Amino acid sequence: MLRAAVAGNRCRKVKHAVHGASLLLEWEAREAAMAVLGHHAGLCAASRLIDACGTARKDAGVFLESARSENLLPAEGPSFSRAALRDPPARLAFDVRCRMLLSLLVDADRLDTAAATGSTVPVWPALPAQSLLNRLLEAIEAKAEEVRVEAVRLSRKKILEGCLAAASVPERLLSLTVPTGGGKTFASMAFALRRMAMAQAENRTDSPRRIIVVIPFLSIIEQNAAVLRQALGGNIVFEHHSGDPAGLVRSHAGDRTVFLPEPEEDEEDLGDHGRKVASENWGPRIIVTTSVRFFDSLFSNHPSDLRRLHNVACSIVILDEVQTLPRSFLAPALSMMKSLAEDWGTHFLFCTATQPAFEKGPGGGNPMGETDQRWEPGTIRPLLDPVCERVLFQDLQRTVVSWPAPDERWSWKRVAGEMTREARSLCIVNTKADAGRLYDLLRECGLNGLYHLSTRMCPQHRLEMIDRIKARLLSPGDPCRVVSTQLIEAGVDLDFPVVFRALGPLDAIAQAAGRCDREGKRTCAMNRPAGRVVVFDPEDGGLPPGVYSEATDITRGLIRTGRASIHDPEVIGAYFRELYGGGQDSNDIQILRSQLDFPEVARRFHLIDDRTRAVFVPYDQSAQDGIAALMEAGTFLPEIVSRLRRYQVGLYPGEFARAEEEGAIYRIWEGGEIWACRPSCYSQERGLRLERPAAEEFII
Repeated sequence: MLRAAVAGNRCRKVKHAVHGASLLLEWEAREAAMAVLGHHAGLCAASRLIDACGTARKDAGVFLESARSENLLPAEGPSFSRAALRDPPARLAFDVRCRMLLSLLVDADRLDTAAATGSTVPVWPALPAQSLLNRLLEAIEAKAEEVRVEAVRLSRKKILEGCLAAASVPERLLSLTVPTGGGKTFASMAFALRRMAMAQAENRTDSPRRIIVVIPFLSIIEQNAAVLRQALGGNIVFEHHSGDPAGLVRSHAGDRTVFLPEPEEDEEDLGDHGRKVASENWGPRIIVTTSVRFFDSLFSNHPSDLRRLHNVACSIVILDEVQTLPRSFLAPALSMMKSLAEDWGTHFLFCTATQPAFEKGPGGGNPMGETDQRWEPGTIRPLLDPVCERVLFQDLQRTVVSWPAPDERWSWKRVAGEMTREARSLCIVNTKADAGRLYDLLRECGLNGLYHLSTRMCPQHRLEMIDRIKARLLSPGDPCRVVSTQLIEAGVDLDFPVVFRALGPLDAIAQAAGRCDREGKRTCAMNRPAGRVVVFDPEDGGLPPGVYSEATDITRGLIRTGRASIHDPEVIGAYFRELYGGGQDSNDIQILRSQLDFPEVARRFHLIDDRTRAVFVPYDQSAQDGIAALMEAGTFLPEIVSRLRRYQVGLYPGEFARAEEEGAIYRIWEGGEIWACRPSCYSQERGLRLERPAAEEFII
């Protein structure tokens, strides 16, 4: 193929992965053989390696002998690990080596191809860590001058100083536990830059090469990225939180939604390389991405996902709101992070106001009788002294929590009545149905400044709604009442004097409290915690199934025994130890990893429930134009689908079936699997409706 290209003749695609894998198998370089065999089609199960090569052994033999006769191959292969894979730890290490080698190979292969075809290949210079740190510290100092609450300003200063002082510690698994409002976004970045600058000054070979900020929710990722970009400079921070446009093409199989696979032996359409390469290989030096993107990439077997992995090595990874990591994937996530830290030079910093129990409790017991796969005590090094943490929680306490009596239940009518008595209040409930029910009751009261937030609204709609709420809160005297699902809890910068929270997990209640007197101005004026957080138990409220319901029961038990608290780190630690007592690997990911079944690991590891099906919604003119363009084309257009990524709502199978039956959604073109919502079924107040309005049915 290469010779034909040099001669100016047409290049025909040829199978080459199997020949390279066969040669590497002769040299016993098994992980390299796995990487070469999978650099287009993806990592196969190790049990299929010999068979896959064996089917083409005759052709491969002829090919290799021809190459040897022309002295195109070395006499012996490179030095690779030949360690026995008899026990799970050795197999898990092999698992990561295969992933790393495939990452390196795919990135090098595609960059070389791009260069050969004349595409511009971006070069990422080393991060000037010290100068960026100086710039960040100046921004922090300027921001501190705007803070009028002395306790908040002093606490943030203490946290920043602690992070800078801890930058030299040798451990690579670290935690930063600070209350909401403690400035952990800037403090964690200052720690990372200081750590990198010190390594660069010493000219260390293991110096971190980039900083990756991992955030769970779109509602805060753009907010945090904008803050960092303003402090560090617009060209330094690269956001990657939108899926590959091709990833939106899905086929429905039974109860599962599956992504269409990459062609087995096709190169990508390289096109304009700059931003494309940046998102594919995470070459830029400061990356802001989502938890789903980060962890799904680590456990994928797909070349386009794994291409980023070698750039996670020797990086500092800041995991924000780390308590959102699902319990069912805890064991594989902890195992992978420990391997990356110990063997691949990756530094992890776990940031949150409610630090989860990633380490085993005293005695390492497990109340559910299952194997506790968490880390041993002492594995994680806190950046701040535990005594300092407790003092900070006291100094930054801005709320008083009212817990429900054991048998006290509130009707939604009572909740609505309590909210109407407060000119400004936020109520966070557990389900979309509950949010809709409460919002309708409040709307019947004819209130001004009433808002609704839920995942029935597309991301663009939610972000704009949050901006409108922020503007309303900045207008003195204007009433503002918000009904929301949990999406508002983690990191959304809103400040209410009163927050009502339906009984749920303790960490969720703590996050909800972070939206109450967030800036501490009321607390400062009254010289005591002045924000009110009212926890109520709805008499007919719903709960998401699974771990969320279990966590709510644990919280209910703490309330019943009088031990519930969101201001005591020891109580929060006890809560997480009980929550993490079982079900840390409900999909058997670790077993599959030890069996080296890469495809099945990729299929089972998804941080979010992937049963939802995307529906494009006509929220604004841009969305309407995009949907119309797809309808006119009658086929998949990546550039249009990419533009519509902010205008989609995920529906679970039951919701999807109801919306389809009611005629609220439709196929954009006949026989296609891309769906859209009818304009009459998307509300500017509440988002996608699963049924058509009665008036429209009458007209039809």
